[in-house]
Amino acid sequence: MSRITSMAAIGLTLLAGAASAAASTPTPPDWSGTWVNSTGLYFSNPGTFRPLQNAGQGTNLPPLKPEFEKRWRDTMAASARGEPTKDAGAECGWPGVPAGNLSPMPHEFLITRDRVGILSEYTGGFRLVYMDGRKLPEDFELSYNGFSTGRWEGDTLVIDTVGLRGDYQLELSGIEHTEQLTVRERIRKVGPDLMENEITMTDPGAFIKPWKATVQFRRMPPDEPGSRMIEYVCQDNNRNGVGADGTTYTLGPDGKPLHGPEK
Repeated sequence: MSRITSMAAIGLTLLAGAASAAASTPTPPDWSGTWVNSTGLYFSNPGTFRPLQNAGQGTNLPPLKPEFEKRWRDTMAASARGEPTKDAGAECGWPGVPAGNLSPMPHEFLITRDRVGILSEYTGGFRLVYMDGRKLPEDFELSYNGFSTGRWEGDTLVIDTVGLRGDYQLELSGIEHTEQLTVRERIRKVGPDLMENEITMTDPGAFIKPWKATVQFRRMPPDEPGSRMIEYVCQDNNRNGVGADGTTYTLGPDGKPLHGPEK
């Protein structure tokens, strides 16, 4: 075989390999545009958008262990009495995975062959999902977003997340978890402008069994007010403070706390 013939054969082999790889890479669905939560502020009480409205009396209560059940009920009782409760969001922190799904502010998806980025208007949050086949690490630094890997199953994005901190709440009602929490999300379109995220939270430290919840998002029309994501800086005009014990208070117009441990 001549050198020219040999090089041509190698070239055809490389092209065939590239074509095969391209054929095996799923074509991502159209998730363009801006998406906003249409389910509510709670996994436990879908359809509720007002903070702590009927919290703890919903249709999807978490399967908490007794200790965590008591903490949750105590938090809701304190809130009902008008007392300040622990709220990491008062410090303008990112709500964490999977609580970020419940934000009423819009989200966008940035999809490439080996990465999916989830951009949130709230605090300018950005979450990265690795799609390159890497394994979940056995040793990792805990964070609000954890470490996420994903894969396409048809038109469904399946995300597995580990390495989550245990010091934030899973929703505004005060549901706590531990560092053993792992999360699986299955995101897919269920209509031309409707997306669904089926979430399974597994935490042997806090839950009796895995807790499942579903959050839906609607794609906002380009001419709808708020459809363009804007800069959000929580610290601007933030009137929530956090006391030494972690409870929050609200500053009045005079800059002094209206209630709470710092009054």
